[in-house]
Amino acid sequence: MLSGLLGVLAAGWLAASPPSPPPPAPFHWRVPGLVSTLDVPGEMNVGNIPIRLQVYTSREPVESLLQSFATASDAAGLYIPRTTRRVARQPHLTALDTRTLTAYTVILNPSPEGLTTVVLGEAKLDQKTAPSTPSLVPTYPGAKHVLQGNFEGARTLSFWAPARTQQVETWYRERLLAAGYKEEEPLVFRRGQQELNLSLKVQNMGTNALLFIKTAGAEGASLNAAP
Repeated sequence: MLSGLLGVLAAGWLAASPPSPPPPAPFHWRVPGLVSTLDVPGEMNVGNIPIRLQVYTSREPVESLLQSFATASDAAGLYIPRTTRRVARQPHLTALDTRTLTAYTVILNPSPEGLTTVVLGEAKLDQKTAPSTPSLVPTYPGAKHVLQGNFEGARTLSFWAPARTQQVETWYRERLLAAGYKEEEPLVFRRGQQELNLSLKVQNMGTNALLFIKTAGAEGASLNAAP
């Protein structure tokens, strides 16, 4: 999701006018056909950018919701890139408030019951910070599009590597086992209170990888520091 948000940042700078207007009121999306709301407490940090998430369920179909969100964004004066790289398999829309450098993304996921899950993300692009802690695991050599996330005790590392899936799997398995992890299930590793899930998928003559690291209690030692 974040790669799409960062992609519109440059366009947002160009679209912003030189004068500094009064601070605008925060933009809020109204969810048509609202059925339920799921509270997502706290703030996620992805790529060192703070993000807040909200999750809703709507009885409206995906096409209707997508049009409604596009119309609301346009009416609020948000910048919507007309041609962007697809950043999720689900239908989605990203809009940028060039006055506050806040990016809003909606991802829609239809369910078999005829309802639609609506995930709304708000990213403060002007509040990007330097990494405060190192990654808990090393990144595969030659990896591109590396992105780290942090959310309430869970850490993520995602990237694309120009290698076969089996190569990436073997590389991580060797290092995790050497660092004291045990593979309790296929691609699920545990060391003390720390659990690491490795997800791999073939894409574009390479491998998309996602590592999800969850720690109960104190954060475990970094794998980078392991002998």
